[in-house]
Amino acid sequence: MIRLGIIGAGNISAGHVRRFLSMPDIDIVGLADPSETAVAALRSKVDGLSTTQTYSQWQQLLESASPNAVLVATPHTLHHEHVMGALDANAHVLCEKPLAHSPELASEIAEHAAKQAKHVVVSFQRRFSPGYRYMRAQLAGGKLGDVTHIQATQAQEWLLNTEGTWRQSMALGGGGQLSDSGSHLMDMLLWTTGLRVTEVDARTREYGKEVEVDGAATLLFDNGSIGTLSIMGSGHTFWERLSVTAEHGSVRADWASGGVELITQESDARKGETPTISEVTNLPEGTNPDAHFLAVINGKAVNESPPEESVHLLQVIEAIRQSSASGTREQISNA
Repeated sequence: MIRLGIIGAGNISAGHVRRFLSMPDIDIVGLADPSETAVAALRSKVDGLSTTQTYSQWQQLLESASPNAVLVATPHTLHHEHVMGALDANAHVLCEKPLAHSPELASEIAEHAAKQAKHVVVSFQRRFSPGYRYMRAQLAGGKLGDVTHIQATQAQEWLLNTEGTWRQSMALGGGGQLSDSGSHLMDMLLWTTGLRVTEVDARTREYGKEVEVDGAATLLFDNGSIGTLSIMGSGHTFWERLSVTAEHGSVRADWASGGVELITQESDARKGETPTISEVTNLPEGTNPDAHFLAVINGKAVNESPPEESVHLLQVIEAIRQSSASGTREQISNA
């Protein structure tokens, strides 16, 4: 039986809790949040928490409820402390993204998890979506050849929707849209291609806020390919697209629609021939971070979102901010 403790009763917790409550052999043994209002709001949204013991301090949850698994769904700058505390209490951890607000802190978590022999799964849900899993498989299969160019774009009403919340606070968010929703797209850019960024030339815009709202970057990768990244938190609707071009074809994914296109270059443009563009329908099965977390800690799956893979992602985010601040290119020396 999995004894699950929940640290954080914010909006993001609701989806996780609903999925956990639908799974067998799991008991939610406690919920910790200093805000009684947040706890009451979560209970009103999710059936099944009315009798769950609540704690005002996360340490009380770990000491009194003795969970063997913990969900960390708190503001970003608190993740490191909460994850490390859960590991010290001999619990496996599912942590909302980003794992931490700096690459150094993410590295500490990865090292401590290995030392404690506990699993830490980072909740990058796109890793478990059919479209992006198909894209990763196609690029890893070798048929398309080496990646040559990447285009990644995301727009969201982040500026409006997060007004007055901790997400626009440097103290709690540790940054803005780049490390919030934008980190999902950057994770896909790295995860689907298997590449690492070595150089960044970027600019951000804050709109008078403490943190960045928009960001645009030109990226150089370790295989010599180039790419562009555009994260727009000032958008008017949500959309997200990732297009990866390789030597013999391209793969394009649209997160909002779930659609994927495969373009195979088996033609000669000099003869007026055009490449084959096909909408992919035979996508692989997907899952969600919560089900994957339980499978991992039960020994039924290999961790597909381990903490060490967050280190480079956070290096890229840090380099984007540094490049914007300095107005110059930033190297990622240990990429």
